[in-house]
Amino acid sequence: MSKALQTVSSEGHWTPDQIKLITDVVAKNATPDELKLFLYRCQNMGLDPLKPGQIHFIKYSPNSPGTIVVGIEGFRARAQRTGKFAGIKRGELKDDKGKLIGAWAEVYRHDWKEPAREEVPLNEYTTGKGPWQKMPSTMIKKVAEAAALRMAFPDELGGIYTNEEMDQATPVVGNSYVVPETPSITDGVQEEGFVIKYGKLAKQYVHKADPVSLRDLILEIETHYAKNGKPMSDYHKALIKEAEPFVAAYENQKTEE
Repeated sequence: MSKALQTVSSEGHWTPDQIKLITDVVAKNATPDELKLFLYRCQNMGLDPLKPGQIHFIKYSPNSPGTIVVGIEGFRARAQRTGKFAGIKRGELKDDKGKLIGAWAEVYRHDWKEPAREEVPLNEYTTGKGPWQKMPSTMIKKVAEAAALRMAFPDELGGIYTNEEMDQATPVVGNSYVVPETPSITDGVQEEGFVIKYGKLAKQYVHKADPVSLRDLILEIETHYAKNGKPMSDYHKALIKEAEPFVAAYENQKTEE
C-alpha cells in the first residue's frame, strides 16, 4: 500500500482490506487524493461506500475527474439517523388515460402530525434515455422520495441531490445550468444568488460560474480541510452545498454527450 493510502487508512479508520476493496471496486481509477477526499466525505456524512446505494464515486476514465454522488439509500440512512424518521410512502401519478405523468412521496416524522409531501412531474426530470426509458416509474419515484426527504430533514439533506434529480439538468446561457430547488443558504447568499468570496471566481454568482472551475474549487476546499483536520467553516459548507448541484449537472451533461 502506498504512503498516501496508508494515511487514508489510519486517519479514516479503514482497514487495508477495506481500502483495497474500495479502490478496486467502489472508487476504481481514483487517484490517492481523490480516494482520500472520497473517504473523508463518507466519514463526514456518516455514509458507508461498501453498502449498496449509499454513496458512490464515479469516474469514467483514468484521466477524467471523479464525482461523488449520494444515492437514495444514503438519503434514507441520514434521515434514519435523526431518530425522528417514521417511514415513507410513494407512488405514481397518472393522467385520466393511465399514462405516467409523475410521482408523489410522503415522509413521516415522529414529531410531526402531517408528512412532508412532494409531487414531481415526469417531464421535468426524464431524459428519455437509459434507465429513464427502461424504468421511468422507478426513476421518478426516487426523485419524489429524495425531494420529500430533503423537505422533512433539511439540516441533514439540504443541498444534497441524487443522480436521478440531476439527469434532467440542461445548459442555458454560457456555462450556467438549470437545476430544481437550488437551495438558499445564508452567509454568501444575496438576492440574486450565492456569491463566491475569493479566488479566480471571486464576486461571481455560483449559478453563473464555470462548472469546471466550481468543481476545482470544491476539490481545493475539501482537500484543504481533509489534510489539516480542522472543522470546515460555515461559509465553505454553504458554498459547497450551493455549488454541487451545478457541478453534478455539468458532469451528467458531459456523460450524455
